[in-house]
Parts: sequence; C-alpha cells; structure tokens
Amino acid sequence: MSQLATYTRFYSPDDAQFLIVLLQEHKIPYSLEHEVNPLDKVYIGDAIAPMFALQIPANRFGDVNALLAEQAKADMAKPGFEHLMQSYSTEELREIIGSPAGWSAYDLQVAASLLAERTKGVVIAPVNEETFVPLKLELGWIILGYLVCVLGASYFFYLAIAGFLAGLVVNQAKKTLKNGTTVKMYDKWSRRHGRIMMILSTVCTALSFTIYYLEYRRLLN
Repeated sequence: MSQLATYTRFYSPDDAQFLIVLLQEHKIPYSLEHEVNPLDKVYIGDAIAPMFALQIPANRFGDVNALLAEQAKADMAKPGFEHLMQSYSTEELREIIGSPAGWSAYDLQVAASLLAERTKGVVIAPVNEETFVPLKLELGWIILGYLVCVLGASYFFYLAIAGFLAGLVVNQAKKTLKNGTTVKMYDKWSRRHGRIMMILSTVCTALSFTIYYLEYRRLLN
C-alpha cells in the first residue's frame, strides 16, 4: 500500500465525517491524526490552525478528488441545494477556477458548475491541478537564523541548537499537492541557507561545549 500522506485538515473530527464516510464507501484506507505543531505548514501569526489531518494513500489523491467532484455534481442536482459560492459573483468564481490552491475538489466543482450555468459555456473544474511556487525566506529571517547560530558559540549553546532545528525545518519541510505529489516547501536558495545553518550551529555547539569544558578545568585547578 502506498504511504499515507495528508490530504486535508479539519478543525475537529466531526468536520471530517463527510469525507470519512465517502472513503469508507469506496474502501479507501485512511487515518485521522491529531497533529501537534505540524512542520509542513507554518504561518507566523496564525491563531488557530486545523489540527486534525486526514491521511490517505498518496496515489489515491486523484481518486478522492474525482469522488468529491462527483459528489458535488450529485448534491447540486438535488432540490434545495445551498452553497456559499452561490452568492459569489461571476468574477469571483473565475478567480477560484484560475487559482484553485486552497480549495477542495468539492468546492472547485461547485464553482465550475455555477460558472458554467452563468456563462452558458463549458468550465472544467481543476480538481487535480495546483501550481505551487516554493517559498523563499526573507533576508531578515536568514540573518536572524545565522545570528542565533553564532550566539550559540558562547555559553548559550541552546541558541545553536535552536538554529540547527530552524535550518532543519527549512531544509526538510514538504507540501503535498492535490495530485498526491510531494514537493519541498522552500526553494533551493532557502534550503541552502538552511543546510549552512545546520553546519554552522553544529560547529558553534561544539565550541560552546569546549568553552564549558575549559571553564570547568579552570575551576578545578
């Protein structure tokens, strides 16, 4: 079986029940994990982030996208169907179709169907498409990272350890796209600085412990 990867996140297990029922009906393996401090999606300043990750085999992402799109079509055919996007303008629906990142396959299909009704044309929901541009660290954060590593060469060895962890996150953080493909979260330039931070912090940690050792020997004498 393909390795499980995070398909989407929810604020509570109850929010995930709709999709879990769909997965069970089609016998698609899944796991609902309660995450703590997830590393693949970190935004400075966010108050509350969805912490329940629904994981499925990475090679079934496309299948689940198709199931959600079909479910959206079926729901829209039912009398009394209601969805927030029905209040969106035509231009807003076009923006959603043009920038599908962050929208579920269900929502994308609803947007495509509504847009097709209004424009009397054919609109294909981009349920398996996602253009991802790797993040690039700002220069200020890079300088701060190097500064923390260097300060760790003194008695504050824990700063070097913090610098190592920061570099590790930048170097290893990943994102799973709608089609199940896993890509690096940060660009090559940022990851290179992350690796340098890891090396620098290792050296600074060794220097810090050397200082502690020499100070200990001095006190003994």
